[in-house]
Amino acid sequence: MRTYSKALGLCAFILTLCSSFILAQTKNDKTTVGTVGKQKITYGELKKNINQSSTSTYSLSELEEFLPIYLDYIAKIQFAKNEGIFNNETLNAELDVYSKQAAYSYWLDNKIKPTEFQKYYNRATTEIKSQHLLISIPKNAPPEDTLAAYKKLIEARNKFLSGSTIAKLDPEYSSKQNGRSMGGDLPWFSVGTTVKEFEDVIYTLKAGDISMPFRTQFGYHIVYVQDIRERTPARNVSHIFTRANVNGSKEKIDSAFDALKQGRPWYEVVTEFSDDNLSVQKGGNIGWVSYGRFNSDFVDKIMQLDPDSKYSEPIATVYGYHIFKLDSVQSFKSAQQKEEFYTKQFLDSPNYKKSNTFVTNWFKKEYKSSVNKEVLALYEDFIESKGTITINEIAEPTFSNKIIYQFNNYSFSVSDFHKYLIKAHTTVEAKNYQNNWIDEFITASIDSKITEMAVQEFDGFQSEIDNYRKGLAVFQVNDQHLWNAETVDSTLLMKRFNSNRDQYTYPTRYYYHLISARQDTNLQKAVDFIQEGNHPDSIRTLYKSIAVTHDSTGIFTDKPFNKLQTMQEKSFSEVFNYKNRNTRFYLNKILPARRMTFEEAFAKLLTEYQPEREKKWMDKLRKRYKVKADFKKLKKAYNKDTGL
Repeated sequence: MRTYSKALGLCAFILTLCSSFILAQTKNDKTTVGTVGKQKITYGELKKNINQSSTSTYSLSELEEFLPIYLDYIAKIQFAKNEGIFNNETLNAELDVYSKQAAYSYWLDNKIKPTEFQKYYNRATTEIKSQHLLISIPKNAPPEDTLAAYKKLIEARNKFLSGSTIAKLDPEYSSKQNGRSMGGDLPWFSVGTTVKEFEDVIYTLKAGDISMPFRTQFGYHIVYVQDIRERTPARNVSHIFTRANVNGSKEKIDSAFDALKQGRPWYEVVTEFSDDNLSVQKGGNIGWVSYGRFNSDFVDKIMQLDPDSKYSEPIATVYGYHIFKLDSVQSFKSAQQKEEFYTKQFLDSPNYKKSNTFVTNWFKKEYKSSVNKEVLALYEDFIESKGTITINEIAEPTFSNKIIYQFNNYSFSVSDFHKYLIKAHTTVEAKNYQNNWIDEFITASIDSKITEMAVQEFDGFQSEIDNYRKGLAVFQVNDQHLWNAETVDSTLLMKRFNSNRDQYTYPTRYYYHLISARQDTNLQKAVDFIQEGNHPDSIRTLYKSIAVTHDSTGIFTDKPFNKLQTMQEKSFSEVFNYKNRNTRFYLNKILPARRMTFEEAFAKLLTEYQPEREKKWMDKLRKRYKVKADFKKLKKAYNKDTGL
């Protein structure tokens, strides 16, 4: 992308990114401070577009500097409209991409994040003890398998309600992994420590409730809530640790305890005795410990520590032996501090992801979303009956107008689904139809409406899109008429070139190869290869571990390139370190100073001519659109505004 000039860049940046805040339109704000054709630019409009927040301050000189920039920007917008640039397909395609991603960001930041954080914050006050049954099924399991899992868990649930227990039902109903049940007891846990689908269900239940079957990434569950209690404050803990099932482990922890009793410093004892290498460097600190993040037995032992004790006696857990030191118990000095703590946890938890997938999944859950299963089954039968015919060769069925999916007052027909499959799975044979394609279609359908919904939901979003559209149009104006080398009058450059030939010359230059390798032996292979009469450009074909670059046009005076000035043609430099690699120069040839050709000088000529080129075009634009700035009225309006 070409670089904006300072003025043009400032203009495009401000108009594209500025907030669409509303300034109170006083009579003074309506003062006309400039015109572009028949369009009047008011003092209020100028203030709005120089600011990037409603609390920004600005001086008169800043407004005076910005006024002509803004007027030029408006002139370019009018020019773009007259030239049909706003209807350009490339521009509108780029606008669509920007608008959609901006919509996702708006939903995430302004709706989803505050909504989901409030849920997280409310849940963070409690922790839950539960049991569950789990039937594992693959993500793309066929409907008959998911239905079978669902029915099986309904059967288990009915047995539970009739007096059985999860402990008795688990061996019969839960899937096994490595010979162990995937269901059963779960430890106490609070928010953000399990997958969101599981958390969302369990936090709707009361103590003693059992859920209906529900699905997560692991399969189908039912969960029974045994108890709910106020969340136990986390504890920041350090420990001295010796591993379980290791000879001498108990004796080692006892020796550490004796050392502490003898008065040796905690850090010194940690360094000498602890087997937890990760925590040793932090004085044995393992951070905040709470339920759900560690083994329950381990957490129970920590929660039973006496806050007034300097350190505990040796304690056995599932991990091994510990001497614990309680550094602090979690507390908050204010509601703001508590909210800040949980905000950080929330942003790092499974409850929040900064992705488009997270947004579309949120819509599926929060908004009315339903598949017409009868119509879907009808369509699937229709597709599968086509056998080896590819999707793109199948004409729409006669019932293509039937509604197959509805979402947030939007309806999508069989025709919409069929067109999606033709685009997404063009050459797949009908017999290979996948059940998850409807899920893909649902995601794509929500995605297709995300921008429209953002316009309806958020004040200022349409204004942001409009501003970006103007910015794109102005960029195209700049690119076509001010920056593009192909649109410059080359006869003017040729004339400048012919009248100042001595300004466009090459000094003495060096045609070199820069050869580098991690090992000296590889570097020597390259030297030998060249000395045998081979060209340096061929080195990489034989030796992949050797890097080779070359140049013959650059003018280098900085290290290490100043070495070239002392070298002879067809010679090597000594070995030196360059970008952490062993490196040598090979100087092919010393190129004498000479005049440039027009083609070689073109970039320099264009750079020199650019300010004049921009001035000429902008002068024509200002004249065509009658651009006028009224600095007297601007000063008067500013003085009234500031009380000067």
